Amino acid sequence: MQRVATFMAVKPGLEKGYVEEHRNIWPEVLDGITRFGIHSYSIFMRGRELYSYFEVDNLEHTTSLAVADPDNQRWQLHMRDFFDVGSGIKDGSTIYPVEVFHTDGYSGVLPAVQRIGMLMQLKSGMEQKYVEEHRNIWPEILAGIERARIRSYSIFLIGLTLFSFFEVDDLHGAMSMLANDPDNQRWQVHMAGFFDKGPGIQEGTTEYLNEVFYRK
Repeated sequence: MQRVATFMAVKPGLEKGYVEEHRNIWPEVLDGITRFGIHSYSIFMRGRELYSYFEVDNLEHTTSLAVADPDNQRWQLHMRDFFDVGSGIKDGSTIYPVEVFHTDGYSGVLPAVQRIGMLMQLKSGMEQKYVEEHRNIWPEILAGIERARIRSYSIFLIGLTLFSFFEVDDLHGAMSMLANDPDNQRWQVHMAGFFDKGPGIQEGTTEYLNEVFYRK
């Protein structure tokens, strides 16, 4: 399975229209998402910025199916004028950020599922060091993520922006648990110098995004 994030932007003034289109997305487009082998597809929005997360077995194969599908072609044409650069994957308007961290996290059943998209900002020059820190993340931090009942946690890097996706049953409870965890407190202090503003959620450096579309 491949975990994929994308980044796009809509033209100024078309934000509400984009949301409405996805509240009333064509049934044949939803069917296509399933037929193309796309799972857990969420789109999050901040202003004009669009961040998405989905899972596929093979992105190249999925993309080739989507490009050849007449219903998807009509949808791309229908949506083309919403975007700052072209109509989508075919002409380069979609950016694919690099995944720099993933943990499966909690393996039990979540009684309810919240899908979370969030952003943080690195200081210039800290990109490679941030990646290295997460390649060697402390085992106790991974254990804390699992205790907080966070699952499918991925972080993607777009320039200096970090886009994260995860699932949880109680975001407030999970964040409170981590905020009071001594190991997580040490990790936040350890990582504080990487970010433009403070060491983490407690200092307001994390922005939570609005989910505007989801397909299981």
